Amino acid sequence: MSEKVVVDGDIELEIGSGSQRGEYTVRVIRARAGGEPSARFRLDVDELLNRRSDLERTILASAVSARRTVPRSEEPVRQAGEQLFMALFTGAIGGAYRASLGAAQQAGDELRLVLRLAAPELAALPWEMLYDPETGSYLCRTEPLVRRIPAADYNPRPLKVAPPLRILGVVSSPRGLQTLDVEAEKAHLEEALAGPVAAGLVELVWTPEATWDGIHEQLLAGPWHVLHFIGHGDYDLGSDEGLIALVDAHGRYALVEASRIAYLLSAARPIPRLVVLNSCSTGQAGTEDLFSGTAAALVRGGISAVAAMQFTVSDGAAIAFARGFYTAIAHGRRVDEAVRNGRISITGNSGSTLEWVTPVVYVRGTAASLFALTVPRRAAGTRRQKPDASPKPGPVQSDREQDQLRTLYLQARNAHQQNQFETAIGLLDKLLAADPGYRDGALLRDTAIRRHEHSATYQDARKAEDDGDWAAAARGYALLEADPHFADAADRRRTCESRQQMAALQAALRQHAEAMEWQAVLDLAAELKALEPDAADPDGLATRARLELRYKQAAGADNATDPAIQPETEILTTSTSLQGAKTRSDTAQSSRSQTPARNTAQQAGTRLLTVRHASAVNSVTFSPDGTCVATASWDETARIWDAATGGELLRVRHDNVVNAVAFSPEGSRMATASSDETARIWDAGSGIQLLELQHGSSINGLAFSPDGNQLATASEETRIWDSHSGALLLRVRQDDPARGVAFNADGSFLASAGDDIRLLNMHSGALLLRIGRHVMATGVAFSPDGTSIAAGSDDRMAWIWNATTGKKLTKIRHESSVRAVAFSPGGTRLATGGGDRTARLWDIATGAQLLQVHHDGWVSAVSFRPDGGWLATASRDGTARIWHITGV
Repeated sequence: MSEKVVVDGDIELEIGSGSQRGEYTVRVIRARAGGEPSARFRLDVDELLNRRSDLERTILASAVSARRTVPRSEEPVRQAGEQLFMALFTGAIGGAYRASLGAAQQAGDELRLVLRLAAPELAALPWEMLYDPETGSYLCRTEPLVRRIPAADYNPRPLKVAPPLRILGVVSSPRGLQTLDVEAEKAHLEEALAGPVAAGLVELVWTPEATWDGIHEQLLAGPWHVLHFIGHGDYDLGSDEGLIALVDAHGRYALVEASRIAYLLSAARPIPRLVVLNSCSTGQAGTEDLFSGTAAALVRGGISAVAAMQFTVSDGAAIAFARGFYTAIAHGRRVDEAVRNGRISITGNSGSTLEWVTPVVYVRGTAASLFALTVPRRAAGTRRQKPDASPKPGPVQSDREQDQLRTLYLQARNAHQQNQFETAIGLLDKLLAADPGYRDGALLRDTAIRRHEHSATYQDARKAEDDGDWAAAARGYALLEADPHFADAADRRRTCESRQQMAALQAALRQHAEAMEWQAVLDLAAELKALEPDAADPDGLATRARLELRYKQAAGADNATDPAIQPETEILTTSTSLQGAKTRSDTAQSSRSQTPARNTAQQAGTRLLTVRHASAVNSVTFSPDGTCVATASWDETARIWDAATGGELLRVRHDNVVNAVAFSPEGSRMATASSDETARIWDAGSGIQLLELQHGSSINGLAFSPDGNQLATASEETRIWDSHSGALLLRVRQDDPARGVAFNADGSFLASAGDDIRLLNMHSGALLLRIGRHVMATGVAFSPDGTSIAAGSDDRMAWIWNATTGKKLTKIRHESSVRAVAFSPGGTRLATGGGDRTARLWDIATGAQLLQVHHDGWVSAVSFRPDGGWLATASRDGTARIWHITGV
């Protein structure tokens, strides 16, 4: 009986071209919540495709990093995913999606997202990166995602298959393209399928040669249920045709159109229902591997389903995906479920990897259940007989024959003890040929074979380690960790994996440097530093990246509203390519000195100035006298700027991302918090470091007490320090990391923001109150009189509670998570900033929105000038901005 096609749990969207270039239409074909709304949206497809190489490098680099937190280098993937999500799920389409998701969750089901891509250029876009900023999740990780080709089902019912499921494997490595290690590629797939093959569920057969004729001949020798291709592919957007590189008669590459491949597969009986396209594991070929587009063309050509890789994939991810994918197929799961299980397997292989983005699946029509595997039934009344494993007695032997057998046995045991396993195996073969049940001869032979294989594996691993093939060495040592005869295998595996991580990160760093992507170079250098400080600046590229970014900032700023950064002497003396910086800096400095004072009568919401960092700005705050603003950034710096002119007054540096910055109440000192696990206190006039406070984990936020004598830091635990001596006064452990801290007006209480808000006694650390459980707070602030607490949340809300009772007073809604909150000096207004790229001003008494200003990225921090007339905002778009708000 065929499996019912799942449509009730689908939300299916059709995406096609609009009437203008860059415009697209989206229509709901079906939705669990009902309705068929449609909308138009704009999407710069060319810009996304141009970023493809950068995204691919980011994904591959993540495969070698074992980190607990999201790496900074993931940001390009998340940004692309959010860009796709915000474009696609616009207006009523977003409403249909949210309603369908809610209905599925209420019923305890999963919601399957089905995309019909009616415009050919959409096939190459990475839809699997779709990122929902409201829930903070990638869609394909929480629900199946399938690309559907709207065409008639040639095979509407699953094919009945008596196991094993037969897979025809093809590895194509023609001359003229990046060379593949054919044997290694075969070994990877065989390793992935070892379990299903051993269980009799799957059979894998390799075609001898990847030529048209060779594949044709092998197809005729079927049946084959799956074709698994490893090699290179491309996609011609102009002709809407996918291409696969086979081998021609002379060993060179022959690009074969997907329609011709589908025609070739039609020679098989039955025609394979499933094709799997696996990009090769060599990074250099990545920009040519557009297998997701080729997959679409194959399905249009008649194949029921195609699973493909839209980016180059690492060995570990390829093995993990194949293991999870084929095991699910062999157990009768739908192909979209199998792909999702492949993603789960990739994540289990490395929790920090982003390579679960790489697989895509196309289906023809509603085809999803491809195979119905049958299990042969035993005749009624029969029982499965347990095989008799006891040795059968041998023939009766003479005394001389017994002596000969005893001699063979003793010689074999001696050879085994001397680790001469080949000799022992040969002797035991003779012994067991004469008497299959002689003593423990069979067991001794099995042990000798296993020891011989393990010894060979160890020697191969040692050779691979000596040759610098860290991946092969680590795989070999991993196979030996359970064998007590190779006690050093575990340590050697860990060493090789660390070397592999460093080598891959350095390779990715060099690729980004070659592409002049300097911030990505610094991101990877930071990850390298965490592994091995001496390896963090290969060929001096990280140093050059810092100089290039500083110069870019200096050279790109030439007006008073976007002030230049004074280039450091280091830039001018280190790189001859940056000698133009001094002239531009002098010009910008002269321009700043002539900037007139700002007109305070400007319209509310007017942007007064913008200052720029080389990367995302995480924090912004006014000085107590309102003349300066301080900022903290991913570019590892904190800076002080003139609030009237935007001129940079001071710059200090950490060894990693600077997450937060705060002025002391008297304004003479500045504190900074960093992912380098330190908080530092600086002289705000000279930039001299006064204190360094070691935390042992990334510090997310900090705050001075109202009298300036204490400093609170937020991390995996909340700590209170003497801000003058650096002495640790108090530490409060919690179940979840704190993301922010704030003191009340008299300094007697401290609020710590994490999964909830905790009100702590400042002196004892005792928990006085827990507010807003599970709100996932991202910022916290006390009202000036200390009676209220506000916090932003990942649930798109900013909340205000009574600080004594915990009662909810006000809730404020954004379109995305609220990242920052701040009370006005008078306590009547609240500023918020969010993932929807806006900062907003609210009347606390009524909840009415008074003002809305915009950035080009998430707004991560907000701060009022002490007189309440200006608002400073910080954003992931790399800027901090000051806005005029008087008169609102």
